[in-house]
Amino acid sequence: MNLSELILYAIKKDHRGKENSIVRKDLLFKICGAYPDLTDRELRNIYCQLPIISSEAGIFWPIRSSELDEFEEYCRKKALPLFMRVKMVMEEHKDLRVGKYIQKELF
Repeated sequence: MNLSELILYAIKKDHRGKENSIVRKDLLFKICGAYPDLTDRELRNIYCQLPIISSEAGIFWPIRSSELDEFEEYCRKKALPLFMRVKMVMEEHKDLRVGKYIQKELF
């Protein structure tokens, strides 16, 4: 079983539903026996590729449609501000992006 499969198995087995969520620090500790050199960043990179929910409550396997709704709303609230920030920074520094996806002025 590879690390992604191990994490998914642990979440599906022991952390079904928001009320049984596990915080990242505890998940890292739980699987450290098998992967003692695993960092928090590596763990986040792995579980963000899995069909599990991460929220303020922790990480869990959804069992209710309301949990999916909350997750979707949580992600939407983060996505728009991130997009707007990228847009603002790219606009401010468009001189550095010459030749990369800049729409030419029409007039």
